[in-house]
Amino acid sequence: LDAEQTGLQVHESVGHPTELDRVYGTEAAYAGTSFLKQEDLGSLRYGSEHMNVTADSTTPGGLGTFAFDDEGVPAGREPIVAEGVLSGFLTSRETAATLGSGSGGSMRADNWSRMPLVRMTNLHLEPGQSSLDELIGGVDEGVFFETNKSWSIDDKRLNFQFGTQIAWEIKGGKLGRMLRDATYTGQTPIFWGSLDAVAGAEEWRLHGLTNCGKGQPGQHAHVSHGASPSRFRNVQVGFKQ
Repeated sequence: LDAEQTGLQVHESVGHPTELDRVYGTEAAYAGTSFLKQEDLGSLRYGSEHMNVTADSTTPGGLGTFAFDDEGVPAGREPIVAEGVLSGFLTSRETAATLGSGSGGSMRADNWSRMPLVRMTNLHLEPGQSSLDELIGGVDEGVFFETNKSWSIDDKRLNFQFGTQIAWEIKGGKLGRMLRDATYTGQTPIFWGSLDAVAGAEEWRLHGLTNCGKGQPGQHAHVSHGASPSRFRNVQVGFKQ
């Protein structure tokens, strides 16, 4: 996946299921719940050891950057997934107290007339050591996906399908034919468990999202996701007849 598609994958399959209000069921009527449980903290294998995801409301230039959230909690940087293990949730003061872990820091409203909700701030997949060329060079047969076109994911943020505007066949470690309407399918912890390499900091990019919807009445949040191109093994591409 290129950096942009990786960022959207983080948003949909890591950001939303780790919003603790969804875990407790208070978003069930509109945006769904989560496959996670509060007792998964510190023990659930979310992905491979290459997976490190951080919530950082201090990121320079991030759309989810602020000094204080709408409950007055100072901006900060907290691990959500560390070396593949669930290490934190996105929380409010209330949900953090219920969990007995964390201090809030993710409560935001989109204007003065709306109640603050637990929202993503800036959620990043931390860079690895490889380059994009090295990631592609290590693939005998595969697909390189670029620039999101479509996504579908269930209410628990477990089963998903994504498609991109453009994709490239990989043969023998080199890019080949351009592909049309390429899609990939997976289940969140299995998919992230197949992550075997992330490109380095020089290819890490910050992408913004201005219309993340949540709540009743509905609210739109501005968030950012930093990511580098990432390689996943044994992923189902397309669909089976």
